Amino acid sequence: MPIENKAIPNLPADGGRALARYIAIFWQFMVIVGGLAVLLYLIWGALDWIFAGNNPDRLTRAKAKLFDGIFGLVLLVLSYLIIKIISTVTGLEILNPQWPTL
Repeated sequence: MPIENKAIPNLPADGGRALARYIAIFWQFMVIVGGLAVLLYLIWGALDWIFAGNNPDRLTRAKAKLFDGIFGLVLLVLSYLIIKIISTVTGLEILNPQWPTL
């Protein structure tokens, strides 16, 4: 009797494609969370810059937050490129999995 995942039914027996599906679901979730975090961090840095006034310490912290937010955005783009390269090398469609239906 084969093992069946009740959370995601009707998975194919091919473990590689199932693994690709799990990776895609996890990666897409993390990109959404990361994108929201970058957006909030950039807004936070911009507000700190606006409210810094003549305080150079607060201005430096605001610039650091903006830089960190942009760095996070670059990491998200690099994660897409890495997943795309892995998808091309292995032949698995990691970014376009067949989504399970109920």
